Amino acid sequence: MNRVILIGNGFDLAHGLKTSYTDFIDDFWEKKLNSFIEMLRVSNFGVMLRNSKISRTAEGNYIYNDDDIKFDFINNYNNNITDDILKNYSGYEKFFFVITQFGLIQNSDSIRFNNNFLGKITKKEQLQNWVDIEEEYYLALIKCLEDKTQNEIDRLNKDFSTIQKYLEKYLRKQSASRIIKSPEIDKKIYWTPSHKKYILKDFLYLNFNYTSTEKLYVTPENKIIHIHGELNKPKNPIIFGYGDEIDNKYKLIEEKNDNKYLENIKSIKYSLTRNYREFLKFINSDSYQVYIMGHSCGISDRTLLNTLFEHDNCSLIKIFYYKKDDETDNYIDIVRNLSRNFTQKSLMRKRLIAKEDSVSLL
Repeated sequence: MNRVILIGNGFDLAHGLKTSYTDFIDDFWEKKLNSFIEMLRVSNFGVMLRNSKISRTAEGNYIYNDDDIKFDFINNYNNNITDDILKNYSGYEKFFFVITQFGLIQNSDSIRFNNNFLGKITKKEQLQNWVDIEEEYYLALIKCLEDKTQNEIDRLNKDFSTIQKYLEKYLRKQSASRIIKSPEIDKKIYWTPSHKKYILKDFLYLNFNYTSTEKLYVTPENKIIHIHGELNKPKNPIIFGYGDEIDNKYKLIEEKNDNKYLENIKSIKYSLTRNYREFLKFINSDSYQVYIMGHSCGISDRTLLNTLFEHDNCSLIKIFYYKKDDETDNYIDIVRNLSRNFTQKSLMRKRLIAKEDSVSLL
């Protein structure tokens, strides 16, 4: 009997790494705000610096313009802003609040997004997971099918590529943080029910993150596959995109007969390395259990997850859920997501371990 440890973003979060969508996007807008204020400080509104992102309009106002956003404002800063006021804001909300204090010219398009995809994910308040960003890309991709020109798909892919670069830069910084092994997680990785009589042979750490937190737990005989690539590893490049070939609309993308629509499809990018082949080799080798640790099982990875969960060698699926401060948890949310990865629902009911026999990751 083998075991697959399915690792998602929640595994990093459990070790104190700030790698959630909220962490990333809040940090992005915090840096954007600091950059804007610093430019105002050094330019003094008198002599604008050469190559500055701030310029003067014909009406005597000012305009800020970079690769991501653009807005008009006047030099009318409200000096009554205090740290006590700002503590009630974060991320884009904080950015917008502060720049209004500089006399942001209010109209229907106070802030225009030069990066349209950034605008979409910033304004989608319900987005909380990386998988949601990838799903948002897929929705935008489907919408591009209705476009009669190449402009929309070209712009979408360009904008999405920019977000990926921002993400990689942010995660490099986070991955440099010192983290320690959790004895509790270590114990759960190797946990076996006392009434089950079998010998665990091989472990596969199937990591969907770009970080390498799993290395705290592996032994030399364990196998690791970073299925979506790794930071700072050119031979295992980052895969950021969408992977649901089961969806009915995916066929429409292929029938478009335009490779630009397939630029960020994960199953195509898997061909860049041996990772997927090694994954298949492992699950074909013997019966196995799946331990889900920090993975939401969202549909942006449905093609791979369907292969993993419905394989004849899969014997059971055990969820290690996230327990919240208010004593609620996300077990049933993961189950709902899990169900979308099954085409044979009876298999899910047969293999999934009930909540009363499951525990939280921490």
